[in-house]
Amino acid sequence: MRIRIGAPLGAIAETMLATRVVQRCNVAGFAGWRSQVRGAIPANFGVLTDILPADDSFLDLITPTLGARSMPAGIEALHLASRDELRLEVEGVIRRRAEKGQPPLPAWTMELADRDGTARRSVAEAVEAFHSVAFAGRWAHIQSYLEMAAERMARTIATEGVEQLFAGLTPYVTWRAPVLEVHRQLDCHDEQLDGRGLTIIPSLFAWPEPLTLHSLMDKDGPLMVIVPVLRNISDFAAAWGPRATNEALTALLGRTRAAALQVIAEGCSTTELARRLGVSPATASEHASILREAGLVDSWRHRNAMRHEVTTLGAALLDGDLSSSIRIA
Repeated sequence: MRIRIGAPLGAIAETMLATRVVQRCNVAGFAGWRSQVRGAIPANFGVLTDILPADDSFLDLITPTLGARSMPAGIEALHLASRDELRLEVEGVIRRRAEKGQPPLPAWTMELADRDGTARRSVAEAVEAFHSVAFAGRWAHIQSYLEMAAERMARTIATEGVEQLFAGLTPYVTWRAPVLEVHRQLDCHDEQLDGRGLTIIPSLFAWPEPLTLHSLMDKDGPLMVIVPVLRNISDFAAAWGPRATNEALTALLGRTRAAALQVIAEGCSTTELARRLGVSPATASEHASILREAGLVDSWRHRNAMRHEVTTLGAALLDGDLSSSIRIA
């Protein structure tokens, strides 16, 4: 009764998980992506590998930023994260790594809980730099893919029950009533939920096995099981595949406005949109406003700039797949 499907992790959390995948060698499903990304690793990538090694004892900055869809929202959530929560997380990881004989965290990680936020700014800058390399302008499409995966899970619970949901998550979990077995190679233990509930979240880069996370501040909060959505190469192609030119959309919106929607799908400000389209900032703002009124774009102010991103409906229109956006009607 207390099992829920959670919204996708968001841009900053998926980027953090991608950091771990790019460090792995046994990444058959991600081999092409990893090869491409490793050729363009940002100079400050080491900041991320310090806190997000490929092993199981990594620093959980995912939970404090959970649900922040866009990168700016995720960075804001990181800066606003509880300093007590960050301190407890760092201390817990230091202790677990020592118990397992793993290399310690760098000393600078203790500064993540400092009031001035310098260490968090370094992490935010590193995440932003790697995000642009890791997702190569595909984040809006991937976000839409993950949202659709979450909706399919929720629909399965509503129409076929929890048992069928768990059956669909094989081989990552096995339901042996009243116990849910989450298949992991390391860090195996029993978790007594005691009525706290369970939230299942689909993820692109939670791979090759599920992750279990929980809030250190909300002791009564649910346990989160983050499950991979990719089973095979065709799944990866669907989540990541190149977006062909949608001539029908061009005919519907006009070439410039369709191009504006494509640019916004990669994430941009009004100034960047104007530059990419070769129009004035006022014209770019007008295009963004019309797309926003049509429900295809979301906009918000970030510092001194207006940022834009496509909605799920906008991404579906770009992909020529309106059937995936029935929920919006």
